[in-house]
Amino acid sequence: MSIIELVDVGFIYGKKSPYEIHALQNINLKIEEGCITGIIGHTGSGKSTLVQIFNGLIRPDSGKVLVNGKDIWEKPKEISKIRYIVGMVMQYPEYQLFADTVWEDIAYGPRNMKVSEEEVKKRVERSAYFCGISKETLEKSPFDLSGGQKRRVALAGVMAMDPDVLVLDEPAAGLDPRGRREILGGIKEYREKSGKSVVIVSHSMEDMAMYCDTIAVMSHGKLIMHGDCKTVFSEKEMLAEAGLDVPEITNTVHALRKRGIEISKSIYTVDGAVNAIKEYLRGDKNGL
Repeated sequence: MSIIELVDVGFIYGKKSPYEIHALQNINLKIEEGCITGIIGHTGSGKSTLVQIFNGLIRPDSGKVLVNGKDIWEKPKEISKIRYIVGMVMQYPEYQLFADTVWEDIAYGPRNMKVSEEEVKKRVERSAYFCGISKETLEKSPFDLSGGQKRRVALAGVMAMDPDVLVLDEPAAGLDPRGRREILGGIKEYREKSGKSVVIVSHSMEDMAMYCDTIAVMSHGKLIMHGDCKTVFSEKEMLAEAGLDVPEITNTVHALRKRGIEISKSIYTVDGAVNAIKEYLRGDKNGL
């Protein structure tokens, strides 16, 4: 069942001006409930515009945006309510922190929603857990933290509002490999334990392959592909035309296939490659 659906959505920057840019063109996309959906595309492909359409930060020039089956622009004066259902974490959210302590920063959203203090406490502690924030850190000023820690706090603040859909624009940008694994691993655990839907925008094919269930591919304002990881990453040529690459392990698999090693071209993770190679060797096909 889809929790967000875009129907023939279009958006133009600088409409009716000499600088008109068609950022989105006839987008039809469904975000399925309980899944992690990745959105990939080259710079300027429309990824960030697309996700800002999801919760009403941008109003489309054409088409409809449905959340839980309802047109979010049916009552424009109530659009802010959608942001409690579709929570957005923008790129580099650490610059949006403002409270005296990490605890207060995470608690701000739930308190704004008028939930009880007991519920606020539960949400702060739960969100801090998923984002790898220690109890000691909760009492610190967010301005005393490292960039990666600030990123966690900003993410926890949106999680604490308990949205049905969590939308993340480049959540691991600028982090080292360990930081990326910790942030994205926490997001995956959050999805598994909460059953919520998650949308991740990223340039990293490896991250998409490891953490996403389905992937939407954007190019020049158009949705050119949407499917599971196996389907999307098997289309190496189409991705290349869109200015993208497949995960490095997929490139390795294609190189092996060119040398006569008959394993599936749709492999996109290291574990998948290891299992395929083991199966090939067990078949006594002259080895590698």
